[in-house]
Amino acid sequence: MSARFPRYGRTARLATGPILHADSSGSAAASAALPPAHRVLVLIVTFLAAVLFAVGAAAPASAAGKGGNGGGGKPASSVTYSALGDSYAAGQGAGSYLNTTCYVSSKGYPALIDASRTITLNAEPACSGDSSLDVVSRQVALVPATTTRVTLTVGGNDLGFSTVMQDCFVLVSPTACDADLATANAMISGGTITSRITAAVGAIRTRAPGAKVIVTGYPRLFAPTVTRAYAQQVNTSTTALNAAIRTGATAAGAVYVDVEAVFADHGIGSASPWINDWSWFNISAGFHPNASGYVAYQGRIALVW
Repeated sequence: MSARFPRYGRTARLATGPILHADSSGSAAASAALPPAHRVLVLIVTFLAAVLFAVGAAAPASAAGKGGNGGGGKPASSVTYSALGDSYAAGQGAGSYLNTTCYVSSKGYPALIDASRTITLNAEPACSGDSSLDVVSRQVALVPATTTRVTLTVGGNDLGFSTVMQDCFVLVSPTACDADLATANAMISGGTITSRITAAVGAIRTRAPGAKVIVTGYPRLFAPTVTRAYAQQVNTSTTALNAAIRTGATAAGAVYVDVEAVFADHGIGSASPWINDWSWFNISAGFHPNASGYVAYQGRIALVW
């Protein structure tokens, strides 16, 4: 989902004097014949050449470690993994962004999964603001056909997540908020979300026939004790959204992962929140999990991996 309103070489050159040549029989004599200052210069040039040679020799080994099917030095037999979806799939809210176009974070759950030596993240087209329609039209094509695991977190933006958050909690407009929630609830109850999730999973399975597809839900944003206007209504709608996602995912043969329970005591307004509240000083993080929240996501996904 996305809460943005409204809406990713350096060259060094060593300049030396004339090139010095010395063979085994004349090197000592040539060095002795030079003035002291020149001998120091020769030593410095020789040292720098040795360092550059060592760096150049080490580079191919480092590149080889990231090549092949097992990136980052991982074995070629590692499970290959692609991460699709919206801002919750990208890791928005956790900071440490690899880009601010899609808010892909090195602390998002795909990166945490990729930290395993036996798992290689080979594609992460997940992007802030994307809906299930974007997953089908753009993201799925970026998944390698041989991928063996795919995660998907999507559906919130189909309901206009950023508009709901804006109208209900940021630039509060009761009339607009009521209309936003009514539209979202109608899409859920009318089966739109279920059918879109089924279509997204189907597209993934067509693209990567051997992949296990894991679809996650969303946390309820607010602690049950929060009395802020619309907070509990949004929580209720989130639960309904998750039920629709589960139905669509399982109908298409995917595994559904619930995260409501693990976030139950960690919503906005709790003693230990795993979801960022709105802040004008960090607008991209608002209403998204923090780093602890994505650790919780990773833990739940690991149970069905």
